[in-house]
Order: sequence, then C-alpha cells, then structure tokens
Amino acid sequence: MATQPDFVLYDRYGRLAAVIEIKAKRGTSSRWAAEFRRNLLAYETFRYAPLFLLVTPDRLYLWKSEVPKDSEADLAPVFPDYAIDAKLVFERYLQGAGVRLEEISGPAFELIVMSWLEDLIHQWPEALRHTQLEGSGLDEAAKNGRITYPAAA
Repeated sequence: MATQPDFVLYDRYGRLAAVIEIKAKRGTSSRWAAEFRRNLLAYETFRYAPLFLLVTPDRLYLWKSEVPKDSEADLAPVFPDYAIDAKLVFERYLQGAGVRLEEISGPAFELIVMSWLEDLIHQWPEALRHTQLEGSGLDEAAKNGRITYPAAA
C-alpha cells in the first residue's frame, strides 16, 4: 500500500485542507471505507488533514474531522460523514468523455476525479450541484486552493 495520498488539497492560504485517495474498486460500502481509512491512519500524511476524501466509482466518502494527534493507528473504524453516489458527482464529466463509471479504467477514473477537483478549486457551480456535498466544507477548503500529486513524485 502506498504511503502517500493520491492528491493533497491545500487551501488558498497554503494550509493542508484535505487528503484524497482514489480507488478504482467497485462494490464498496461505508464499512469498507471506514476500515480502509483506519489502515491509512498509520501514515502521518493521512492523520492531520481536516478533510479526508476517498473516491471510488461507486461512492465518494468524506470525513470532516481531523484524527486527534495522540490517537493510535489501530483505532476503531469511523464511518464517513458523507457517502455520496459517484454518479451524482461525475455524471457530467463522464458524458463529456463518453464513458460509464461501470466500465471506466483506473487511470481514466483518476483523470475524471482530477477534473472535478480542479472545478472545485475554480468554484464552478456544477462541481457540487446536486451532489449532497454542499455544506460539507469541501467547497470552501478547495476555493482558490491548489492540488498536489505526492504519489507521482
């Protein structure tokens, strides 16, 4: 398992706002996501972000709270604050690319997610419309921020 997130989001002031992990796994659940996140908490990069976003072709899972700095890596799994149908978020991106979530490859899915994240940064209204993520803090954290790709380094 990689020890770096796929993407790191910094807010407009350069502060760590979110870590984003993308998995092309299908058939996920909130329980699976909670256990996956718990396993990642052993790595420092994942522990201190105010937001943690796990993106799959099925769902987006978002946790809003930072893990306490003195907690152990083997904490009980914490269910996400938001679990959103990925079709609600990525439908317009998929239509433009002429692909379906059920058939998308891992690299193509990562490009779709990256496009969506860039739209969040530039505050395109469609990026959060009808996604049930309004008010989650993700839009405010992303506004005029920047994305880095530590896994590519």
